Amino acid sequence: MSSNPVQHRVNILGLMTGSSADGLDLCLVSFSGSGRTPAYEVVSSHEIPYPQYFQDSFSNPLELNDGDIAQLDVELGAWFASEIAQLKFDFDFIASHGQTIKHEPPHFTLQIGNPATMADKFNCPVIYDFRTADVEVGGQGAPLIPIVDQYLLQREHSDVLALNIGGIANITMVPGLHNSAPLVAWDTGPGNTLIDKAVRLFSHDKLSYDEGGNLAAQGKLNPKLLGEVLEHEFYQRTPPRSAGQEQFGKTYFQHILKQFYPANDQEFKDLIYTLTVLTAKTITESINSLSLKYSPASMFVGGGGAFNKTLMNLLKAELPSIDISDMNMKGVNQSNKEAFGFAYLGYLFINDFTANLPGVTGARKAVTLGKLCKPKSS
Repeated sequence: MSSNPVQHRVNILGLMTGSSADGLDLCLVSFSGSGRTPAYEVVSSHEIPYPQYFQDSFSNPLELNDGDIAQLDVELGAWFASEIAQLKFDFDFIASHGQTIKHEPPHFTLQIGNPATMADKFNCPVIYDFRTADVEVGGQGAPLIPIVDQYLLQREHSDVLALNIGGIANITMVPGLHNSAPLVAWDTGPGNTLIDKAVRLFSHDKLSYDEGGNLAAQGKLNPKLLGEVLEHEFYQRTPPRSAGQEQFGKTYFQHILKQFYPANDQEFKDLIYTLTVLTAKTITESINSLSLKYSPASMFVGGGGAFNKTLMNLLKAELPSIDISDMNMKGVNQSNKEAFGFAYLGYLFINDFTANLPGVTGARKAVTLGKLCKPKSS
């Protein structure tokens, strides 16, 4: 899209709906300057919970048929537009990740949330479908946020880790400018997704997540269960690797329940705690597997899992040499980081910059990410 380059300032509304399927995160960002590292200002951020219908549909996306997906695509795009309209933001572009329904690289990846309704309602272009271009050149289509981590966190003389704990957890190792080693990143395994499923079952859908890690804190470790879940073949794969509901969704959770169905409330809390330990251990093992070329002393954590005190305490105990803190940097925090990230990916698109990192996704080459949906009136 180099025929329409950004001039001095552009306002981009980033939209993110993650694998936790709990709602929409929005981040309005004003970028100024030019090049890959523009100045930015976070103008506003919001979190909007999904209606129950969307939560239920997207919690088990592999059960949706083609007709369901087509209908939800239209309905979700219209819901995005309706919610955005109430916020009365002023923006030049929308950059929308959409809700992931299927992610099976190297074959395909599918995010829904039809952009046309938004483009027409606000008479502005919508950038969408950020993952497909990477998959088409042999990549995993994920993770995409590492280039955002580099933009936000790269330092002159120190290596920095970024951890995002959404439905799936992923890490980014951002080397300092002094370090010639490459940036590396990958999905470590489940973040909140298995914990959330256990909480929903325990609470008969009254709760959708373990607030503060309070339920896990009342549980005890089930060593046999932990040993079983650590056997998942995903953890044996060498990066680049990405995960989704295909690996850690409803089918896998039902597999766990067949062997370890809780007989009472305490056993449910033990299940929730053990799945929380699983998330912590698989993150820790990924970090401990990093090459000796890296020496991170600090890690910034984002995503919903950052609010789970039990999980964070487990990570701090497992990684005593690393200073672990919430993401909080010039308006970018643990709640809005991914929505901010897609605003930045939108900025890269409209300036015709490549946005995937082949060393991270496994793609054959760096490519521009995203497609453009223009309003009918343009």
